[in-house]
Amino acid sequence: MNLKERIKNKELSLEILNAISTMSFPLTPEDYVNVLPYVFEQGDKTIKENVVKSVSGISLELLLNILEQTDDPNLLVFYFQFFLKVEPNHEVLIKILTNPICPSSLFTVAAGCNYSEVLTFLVNNVSVLKKHKEIVPVLLDNKYLDGFLKEKLREYEEFGILGEKKPQKIEEEAEQKDELEEEEEDAETKELKKQLLEQAEKEEAEAGKKSVIEVNEEDLDEEDLTLYQKLLRMSVAQKIDRALKGTKEERSLLIRDSNKVVAMAVIQSPKITEQEVAAIAGMRNVHKDVLRHIGTNRQFIKKYKIILALVKNPKTPPDIALTLLNRLAERDLKGLVRDRGISEFVRQAASRLLKSRKK
Repeated sequence: MNLKERIKNKELSLEILNAISTMSFPLTPEDYVNVLPYVFEQGDKTIKENVVKSVSGISLELLLNILEQTDDPNLLVFYFQFFLKVEPNHEVLIKILTNPICPSSLFTVAAGCNYSEVLTFLVNNVSVLKKHKEIVPVLLDNKYLDGFLKEKLREYEEFGILGEKKPQKIEEEAEQKDELEEEEEDAETKELKKQLLEQAEKEEAEAGKKSVIEVNEEDLDEEDLTLYQKLLRMSVAQKIDRALKGTKEERSLLIRDSNKVVAMAVIQSPKITEQEVAAIAGMRNVHKDVLRHIGTNRQFIKKYKIILALVKNPKTPPDIALTLLNRLAERDLKGLVRDRGISEFVRQAASRLLKSRKK
């Protein structure tokens, strides 16, 4: 019977356990790595304290090598708890999680921890998420998980990357719902177009200004230049129509129109994509009302990259930027504090928020 089994069977005296706990017993470093967790389990308070001190003195390289190859799950559990709570080390935690026999319970614990490196490892490891699907809601509820990573998790779920498929009946119902929404959306678009036209006519009458798309023609390629020239010849009513129902290329030009109503039609288009909104949120040559609309739209600000683009844009109304600031991860707040290209108001607010989070 080996030493580990004798310790587990409580066949050794406290004197011997104490000697092992202080690493004064004739064992190799590898043996100590393998038996110290069992000594900790069987020992009294003093022995437990000795084990903690001894583990701290073991070569990290040796530990990593053994934890990567061991077939003893009890070792993984002990050292995971040690390097999670006693002597934090994300490198060891990740090494334990990569061992094929790592218990599922440790993945759940890891998903709820506050170590960004461990959380990043879990979110970026799709095979782990597929095998341990129970950790996905734990990750999403973890306040320490970066907003970008949470968005990545939601996209995994949305696109079925984790292997979850809807039953056929539910899929059919979803398709029917989408068709109904498209029909309703057409009616809504017609009403929106009517309202925008009325608003445009009113503003044109008051201001007497011509609607102009404010872009540098030198920045456009031949195809875009042709489209730009075509849009320039359109009336405000025609531009609004293209903003609501046109192509991505048309929207990318019309968002820069000097007429606020045309630009607002772009951001309210039922065809606009999340990627387009994120790009617009970072533009410094769009009307403030466009940025305000993005910042108050619940659907848009579900996306972390849109929130970050708005906060970094000095053209974003201060009240909108301040409201969204609290939803940023610590890493991005630190970036804002160092960014001289953003509003001083936002930089100072980000600095205050960082200090308050550290308290």
